[in-house]
Amino acid sequence: MIDLHSHIIYGLDDGPDTLEESLEIIRHLSSFGFTELVPTPHKFHMLFNPSPSQVMEKIKHLKRSIIKRFSFEYSCNIPLIKEMSNTYNIGLTSDGMQVILIEFPVMITRKGDVEKSIFELNSAGFAPLIAHIERYGKNDIFWSELKKKYKVYLQGGMRALAKPFYDSSRKQIIRMIESGLIDNLATDIHRASQLGKIEKAISFIFKEYKESTEKFFADSFI
Repeated sequence: MIDLHSHIIYGLDDGPDTLEESLEIIRHLSSFGFTELVPTPHKFHMLFNPSPSQVMEKIKHLKRSIIKRFSFEYSCNIPLIKEMSNTYNIGLTSDGMQVILIEFPVMITRKGDVEKSIFELNSAGFAPLIAHIERYGKNDIFWSELKKKYKVYLQGGMRALAKPFYDSSRKQIIRMIESGLIDNLATDIHRASQLGKIEKAISFIFKEYKESTEKFFADSFI
């Protein structure tokens, strides 16, 4: 199992404050069955903008083979993304587009803005993996039509699956999983205090969607 979205590197963004907490999170995620963790600190965020060299230096201190590479969770600032000589992409599609993790401003992004951003990213050679899709308040038809028109992938946040059964974000992820819209599931973990929710979500996923777990926790894109 590969986790393509996590904030496990201490002192870079709103993730752990200390090396000890980072190591605690890594130990537990490994025990849950993850064989690779891809740290994705916030990039071009209004509060956080770590450099690749800062990320690499922190990873050296962690000294854990479960971290083989890193990427970023990009705030959708397309001009700044284009300026980067190396985006540390998550992977490549079969036709050579760079897969990068993208987030939009929560609950305030208009549908037209989302579509325009994806069009511009595709035109620049990027296939966005949109993080925590359950947060944006858009209906399933919008995402379905978007996937038909563009090279775009949708990532669900696992912690939403640990919420009460009546929670709207939990309902949305389950509905999108069952309609085939979710391409990837990820922890999006920031703190050790969230580990219990991740464990609960993993148990739910393996119980209800065992045949799809390989797909949900992989980094292969077509």
